Amino acid sequence: MDERDRKELREWIEEWRYWLGGAVILSAIWGVQCFRRGELRFYWPLTPLAVWAAVLIAVAVWPRGGEPDDS
Repeated sequence: MDERDRKELREWIEEWRYWLGGAVILSAIWGVQCFRRGELRFYWPLTPLAVWAAVLIAVAVWPRGGEPDDS
């Protein structure tokens, strides 16, 4: 693994940290809503978190264009 690959991995992991922070915030909002209504409701943060995660996974799976692979 060369330096460029390590840098891309660090950036990708940092994006997942942002995702986790978003998950905590959205889950807290959902929890407060449930508490105020006195009942468990549909976990609506699932949709935006799933889309965000799918984008992060797609970035990791699909190769980026522009630079030829030296392999």
